[in-house]
Amino acid sequence: MKKLPLICALACLFTCKSSFAQLTKLLDFLGTSNGSVPRGDLMSDSNFLYGMTDLGGTNNQGTIFKIKPDGTGYVKLLDFSGVTTGSQPYGSLISDGTFLYGMTVYGGTYSLGTIFKIKPDGTGFVRLMSFADANGSNPLGSLISDGTFLYGMTDAGGTNHFGTIFKIKPDGTGYVKLLDFSGATNGKYPQGSLISDGTFLYGMTNEGGINGLNGQGTIFKIKPDGTGYVKLLDFSGTTNGSFPEGSLMFDGTFLYGMTYQGGTTNDGVIFKIKPDGTGYVKLLDFDDVTNGSRPAGSLISNGTFLYGMTYLGGTIFKIKNDGTDYEKLLDFVGATNGSFPYGSLFSDGNFLYGMTSEGGTNSLGVVFKYALPVGINELSNTNNELSIYPNPTKNNSVISINTEMKNVEVEIYNVLGEKVYNTIFNNEEKTIDTKQLSSGIYFVKVSDGQMSYSQKLIVQ
Repeated sequence: MKKLPLICALACLFTCKSSFAQLTKLLDFLGTSNGSVPRGDLMSDSNFLYGMTDLGGTNNQGTIFKIKPDGTGYVKLLDFSGVTTGSQPYGSLISDGTFLYGMTVYGGTYSLGTIFKIKPDGTGFVRLMSFADANGSNPLGSLISDGTFLYGMTDAGGTNHFGTIFKIKPDGTGYVKLLDFSGATNGKYPQGSLISDGTFLYGMTNEGGINGLNGQGTIFKIKPDGTGYVKLLDFSGTTNGSFPEGSLMFDGTFLYGMTYQGGTTNDGVIFKIKPDGTGYVKLLDFDDVTNGSRPAGSLISNGTFLYGMTYLGGTIFKIKNDGTDYEKLLDFVGATNGSFPYGSLFSDGNFLYGMTSEGGTNSLGVVFKYALPVGINELSNTNNELSIYPNPTKNNSVISINTEMKNVEVEIYNVLGEKVYNTIFNNEEKTIDTKQLSSGIYFVKVSDGQMSYSQKLIVQ
């Protein structure tokens, strides 16, 4: 089944061997001409990075843009304008290979936000829906897809005015409200995005739940048809964090995430928890001075390290999945390289890409890239035990294992972390139909439980 990239985010499958290079600023936002104050993430189609700004542009209501990974080729695809197109997008774009899909916080018929699609060249804009309070309002996250429906959340609106979970078809029909958030029972005001493991949708609410006077947020799961809701955790402050603003990510065993506040010094935490709600572990307490504070985005992973950013204290960091080996990789310093990163990182296997909501030459935010270590080798593939051909591919590729591995599991991940293909085979070659995959960069991982190899796959 064809799927769009989810805000879950296993970004690459490589190991790090040397020190990180300096950040490269790809773009300074200018305001009217190219937007300002981005509050989402970047996405890639392997040729361009695509993103949105919350403000700026001709109408000062935000923009959609694309730019090449080397910082050239900037194109403003859309100026948001209010009623017609929506205004002030906070989240990120996703793609089905033909259209980019996204949401705005405001604008539309009722000034409560919109769902839209637009082609990567800036043509074909369609407003799919205007939020109208009863069906939710003011979405602060991004959409995900299972190939049939788009799924998302709103920060407000719905029966209790605490936000909703919904699904809608890519043509704008078939809207269904899956859940009304209700406060103490199941949380309120979700500010991130959903992720999926193929059976359940997982997410977090920024407030609500049983702990504290007004509740400090929840983790939950729910089936795509709106049944099977389970509250997995109530955030409680010092012990396990509070007020999460980002999204979860999943590595097949644990869900990982961050909270904006809570923890030992009330600067936020990094945590992991099993999909059944057991096994919660606090991996790190942010403390402002040494490791930043108040993370507003999500984590990505390379299988060994988690990577993320903090909004206050302005840092890029990495930490192992078990909470060890924390390392601060960069301090944002304002005009030089940006400040206050609000979204999440994205990786193409060679660089980490992201945006800051402020800083840069004009104090309106920047687009940046940060080099992964020089001399990276693909995981345990130094003797070419794994080969993929043709690569790049358009229709199908043959995966060849040049060892005696048996019962080999093949997994394919996109650059944002979604497992888009999974199979088991015993032969030395396996043909993969890549027509089911959108154009872009993928990472193929093969493993027999003892040995593991990976290689990049490009689908055109």
